[in-house]
Amino acid sequence: MHPHDLMKYAQWPFRALAGVALVALVVITAVDVIGRVVLSRPLGFAYELVGLLLGVAVYAGLIGMNWTRDHIRIDLIEGVLCRFPRFDRLRAGVVWGLEVVFFTLVALYVARQAMQMQRWHETFLFLPLEKWMPLAVYAGFAALAALSTVLAAVPLLRARIEDLK
Repeated sequence: MHPHDLMKYAQWPFRALAGVALVALVVITAVDVIGRVVLSRPLGFAYELVGLLLGVAVYAGLIGMNWTRDHIRIDLIEGVLCRFPRFDRLRAGVVWGLEVVFFTLVALYVARQAMQMQRWHETFLFLPLEKWMPLAVYAGFAALAALSTVLAAVPLLRARIEDLK
């Protein structure tokens, strides 16, 4: 099995988890709004659960997004850069490097926050869960997103080295 296919199969649980989290966000929000407006009985835990599910959707989704390069691109200076095609490789390398550094910093920062919150044993208001636990999961997802970015770059780097020979 090709490493690219292996990574593709390794990602599907995270993509599925992100999809389930998004559907759950919609359902919980709809039930909360209907309960609040129609029945005057909102879900007390909806705010906290929506926040947790949003984190799951974002961080679990990053893993596949980084691998397939499906992220949003800001092309403010792309028109100018296209005039200098010989710098495409350098530009691509700088972008890959920035992505790896950014996602690694996100993973480290979220992990640090989780460790700090663990000391306080603070729980959510309605959910019987300590706040550091979801942050630790998000840190793991962010670390996998950084690793996914590195692994996606490796075949491209090999191909470029072969092109230079």
